[in-house]
Amino acid sequence: MRLRRVMGVALVATALAVAAGCGGGDDSGDGSSSEGASSSDVLRIGTTNYIDSLNPFNYIESQAYTAMMMIYPQLIQYNAAFEFEGDWAESWTTSDDGKDWTFKLRPDTKWSDGEPMTAADAAWTINTTVKYKDDATAVAASALANIKDAEATDDTTLVIHYSSPVGNVLPQLEQFFVLPEHVWAPKAGAKGKGLKTYKPELNLPIIGGGAYTITQYEKKGTTAFKPYPDFYGPPSHASGVALTYYTNADSIIADLKADKIDWADQVPFQAVDVLKKAESISVNEWPGAETTNITWNSNPDKKKNRELLSPAVKKALSMCVDRDQIIDVVFAGYASKVESIVGHISPLENPDLGPLEYDCSAANAALDKLGFKRGSDGLRVVPAATGANAQAEHKMSYEIVTPTSADFNIDRSFDIVKDGFAKLGVKVTQKVGGDATATYAIETGDCSGPESNQYQGWDIAMWDWVGYLDPDFMLSVTTKGQWCSWSDTGVNNPAYDKLYVKQGVTVDPEARKAVVWAAQKVIYDNFYYTQLTNHVAIDATSKKWTGFQSKLGGYSKVYYTSPRQS
Repeated sequence: MRLRRVMGVALVATALAVAAGCGGGDDSGDGSSSEGASSSDVLRIGTTNYIDSLNPFNYIESQAYTAMMMIYPQLIQYNAAFEFEGDWAESWTTSDDGKDWTFKLRPDTKWSDGEPMTAADAAWTINTTVKYKDDATAVAASALANIKDAEATDDTTLVIHYSSPVGNVLPQLEQFFVLPEHVWAPKAGAKGKGLKTYKPELNLPIIGGGAYTITQYEKKGTTAFKPYPDFYGPPSHASGVALTYYTNADSIIADLKADKIDWADQVPFQAVDVLKKAESISVNEWPGAETTNITWNSNPDKKKNRELLSPAVKKALSMCVDRDQIIDVVFAGYASKVESIVGHISPLENPDLGPLEYDCSAANAALDKLGFKRGSDGLRVVPAATGANAQAEHKMSYEIVTPTSADFNIDRSFDIVKDGFAKLGVKVTQKVGGDATATYAIETGDCSGPESNQYQGWDIAMWDWVGYLDPDFMLSVTTKGQWCSWSDTGVNNPAYDKLYVKQGVTVDPEARKAVVWAAQKVIYDNFYYTQLTNHVAIDATSKKWTGFQSKLGGYSKVYYTSPRQS
């Protein structure tokens, strides 16, 4: 079991002091935006998922996305019914041909450093992201697919020009953050490279225009959010938010019970039923967007263990992974099987995939038929191969890379996978890759060098994905264009890439659904991933606070602004 950071409570206290410095009245002029809020009204959140970056062009963790939603403007967001509503934009219209989208922005808005916040900032962010989409800004560019350019016709009017009609403009733009041009433009450097390397979290307070600014940042400690008094939307009911990272979820629950924090954003699954009995705590469940999987290195030019490129091999191995046991042991029943990377949260999940049956006997027979015979030690052996993809005879023995940043018991999940593979004569050992950044570096390889050095140094990984309602982003991660950005598999399948592009420009909903389902089937049939579980999202909150919009997660600013003390 990983130990909790010993600085956890001290860091919360530090953040409280920082956030409490916001003051409590609207006349303070120093950052408080909550009518009636006092310096003690700090919302204290415990999490096992940290903020790895505050740069929209270079991040991995979902907690980073939530933080950026709070500090940067967006054109639109979701409401509690998961319908689109304006964020910075008050309204929008579409041209008859569907290629031009006009957004009317709220007037008289400004960045947290006092500079005017206008449509020119949005146009610059869009145009810059599109300009460097194949390199420095690729992480953010997937939300702006098929955009030619954008223009500010006046301070409050933004017009986005698309190369063709697009079927999911609003779901895509919900993932787009507007940046202050006067801060970010000087960072671009040659070919925009500086946009990806810039670390706004090292230049506090963050200059933003959202509901909060950040006055303290600790990647593995506490980050303090201070309400921005000139935010254009509904203000925070708390005088500050203190988000503290824990390495041990059980410690979060202990601190919640001890009234040291107010909100545990992910309850350990084994603790749910016990925690429900606590009179001072509310336990909340809602459909979760997080899926877990086995990730297979699918770079067609990988040099080692090329047998793992075979869908038949990967399917056979996957058939001996007891997903029911994972659901029971790791998730205490608060999960279900899933076949598609888009997960159950998406209304466009393909219901016709699989299901993958648990059948070790059939899996053993399949490996026998493929020619992988068992040696005297019981391990299967891969025959030697010649030609362009030559490799020597070798045992079926591999490493599985796991991150330390998972919000579930990934070690126990690995053990179940290991036991299943062992029944097939395949040995795996766990390689702890480190935090999200370190594990990602293992998967992508040397992204600063030639392509031949990328996606080469590993075979199998286990991790998770948190998706969106619209599946576009999840489908994009298996495109070649996302190498060294969102791709964790190294897939290079031109036919699939064409399907991905097609779904984005298919406007008719039923026609687009067919393409989206076809894209999911390609991912499934090739076993780029072996999907394991889709778990229920469960958090716990102190009854001293009300107004939580837990199910909105990272989909709306009210996720942080709505809670208030009872």
